[in-house]
Amino acid sequence: MFRRLPAVLMVIALAIVFAVPALAPPARASLEVPTWHVGDYWEYELTGTASPTPGAIMRARYDVVGTESITVSGISYPSYHARLTFNMTAGGTSITFPGDEWFRTSDLSAVKTTFTATFGGSSFTITVTYNPPIEIRWPLTASAQWSSTSLVTNVIEFTGQPPSTTNATLAETLRVDADESQTVPAGTFTVTPLVQTEAAGGSYQKGYWSRSAGNVVEQKAYDSNDAETGGMELTSYRHAAPGEGTGIFGLPTVAWALILLVVLVGVIAAVVMRRRRPMAPAGYPPVGPPTPWQPPGAPPPPGPGTPPMEPGGPAAPPP
Repeated sequence: MFRRLPAVLMVIALAIVFAVPALAPPARASLEVPTWHVGDYWEYELTGTASPTPGAIMRARYDVVGTESITVSGISYPSYHARLTFNMTAGGTSITFPGDEWFRTSDLSAVKTTFTATFGGSSFTITVTYNPPIEIRWPLTASAQWSSTSLVTNVIEFTGQPPSTTNATLAETLRVDADESQTVPAGTFTVTPLVQTEAAGGSYQKGYWSRSAGNVVEQKAYDSNDAETGGMELTSYRHAAPGEGTGIFGLPTVAWALILLVVLVGVIAAVVMRRRRPMAPAGYPPVGPPTPWQPPGAPPPPGPGTPPMEPGGPAAPPP
């Protein structure tokens, strides 16, 4: 079929055949730091002993509302500001704890967390700060390993009472494992595991970072004996990773390549059908089936509008 195509169609066909694979996202050897935007959100369901009440359903949601600088111990950190909402449902009762969290834009490490809980007529506010934040070294590359230390300050304020402050040093060793596939309620993702092990006690947590989700899709905590102590799984999210949802008129380049391919197939089909059914020149009747063979001297077949001849040949002329 391609031998009958005009040269220009051959060029278009070959260009698209070779362009579609080239427009696919390239394979990555490491995971770059995700970029967050206002409107992005991630909702998780807490599992295991992370739920404080047996049988309770605990959910956490982060909504990105902007960027701002947060100062901790005199140091300013450019950060993403996310609204934080905890919700716990147990025994037919639902309780919501609103809060806020700030993540350093350079590595998405937590800088500050605060939330408020109300029970009956009393309430309390918890504020946690990290000085400095635990470092996450991007891009995440398999087998990379480093250490980071932070002074964690925890302030609890009950209504009508002076705040209570505690400080603790958090020293961790961080390690990046090889990419794998992880399935959670929000879908199946290619993830890069980041393992954070505490120097004191040996407990650790494992976060599965996803490029497409722009965050961890699952996080699990373990004690020093590798027994799981809690975790959370991504149930829904909104995030556009680089190269996704962008392109000409909002469509990815791969989508446009497929559209062009469909158009090309239509053009090829039209050209082939046109060649199979040639059109008559202007002013002539349409080309029909081939004219049957006639013996020499036989009259031509009647044209359109000509009455058929009587059987036996043409009538004799009148005397």
